Amino acid sequence: MKVFYLARINTATEDASTRHVFEFCRQFARMGHEVTLFVPDLGERRELAGVRFVHVPVGFRKSWFTFFSFYLSLFFVLSWHCLKSRPDVLYARLQSLEWIATLLKYVFRFKYVVEVNGLAPVEMKINNVSKVWIAFVTVMECIIYKLSDQVVVPSILIRDYLCRNYGVKEDSILVVSNGANPEFSRPMDKTECRNQLGLPPDGNYLVFVGSLKRWHGIDRLVPLMPALVEDNPGLHLLIVGDGEKKDDLKQWIDQKRMSRNIILAGRVPFEQVPVYINAGDICLAPYFEEGLNETGISPLKIFEYMACGRPIITNPVGGLDNLFREQEIGVMVQSMHPQDWEKPIKDLLADPHKMKTLGDNGYRAVQTHYSWEAICKKIENAVEELISSK
Repeated sequence: MKVFYLARINTATEDASTRHVFEFCRQFARMGHEVTLFVPDLGERRELAGVRFVHVPVGFRKSWFTFFSFYLSLFFVLSWHCLKSRPDVLYARLQSLEWIATLLKYVFRFKYVVEVNGLAPVEMKINNVSKVWIAFVTVMECIIYKLSDQVVVPSILIRDYLCRNYGVKEDSILVVSNGANPEFSRPMDKTECRNQLGLPPDGNYLVFVGSLKRWHGIDRLVPLMPALVEDNPGLHLLIVGDGEKKDDLKQWIDQKRMSRNIILAGRVPFEQVPVYINAGDICLAPYFEEGLNETGISPLKIFEYMACGRPIITNPVGGLDNLFREQEIGVMVQSMHPQDWEKPIKDLLADPHKMKTLGDNGYRAVQTHYSWEAICKKIENAVEELISSK
């Protein structure tokens, strides 16, 4: 297949969106498909084996203007590349203005697949965005769903939301979870990882990896640390990532004089993320926003934790309880109250055999079901069937 992939990402940023796009493109190229990735030209130029990059010009580096100008420029850039070599399929990560470019499907007769990893209206509601702006985004997305030939989502909850609120037909939606790359995320020696990172080699480590956004919830678990450390003086919390809650976390840590036990590593290169995960004993994935039960979630960090063979503690939002029940990869805290995490953390730290069993289960699950190779194979089959239906 000849695949054009549209992604409004900053390729210089090692975040989950960039990793997701790169893993898709890398795997499709390995499968023998011709992949062209269209991204905003933000100055950083990356290379990916077997993938051709097209850097689309953008205007001034202001978020709202860059957003609009990318899709305006993309209309012309995409037209030119379609004239030179028409794609079989155009694959895009959902953005509310991408219809400006994907209208070209009526001219060049390619199939259009849109991937929906989250529900913008729900996330905007969580962040108290105005109802007018939410309504505008919803209308823009309605246009996209009318244009699309196939929708790819990571959870049943997102599928059901799209059917219920946008009228998308269920048989046009492919549900396939996110995954991890076992070549990058894999078990490593705990002591060697701690030494490599310059961390104290003794004691226990809790690890959180992810952006420090409101709904990721790590800021609401940090206040548990004084009580946890009193019970386990050698306990550390290692927080890897950056975001809006970082300053608040740093201020709290300084006020409580917890800098010896809570380490803010900040944003790190992706190749270092598995080292941080493997330095830990237990990985955390807290979510305390009820609105996530509308969206469903399939966080990359969950699968990267699993690939590294580490047990996970989370709570039952967005369909995660199904994954944990089926694969037995960690502990599900049946509560939306942060204080209820204290006992499960203490209990799991006190049971090394259970930690190893849960970690091993997660590692095997990634090897058999949740590698990016397995995930992309499912998408490949659906897209090839779509193309053959012309």
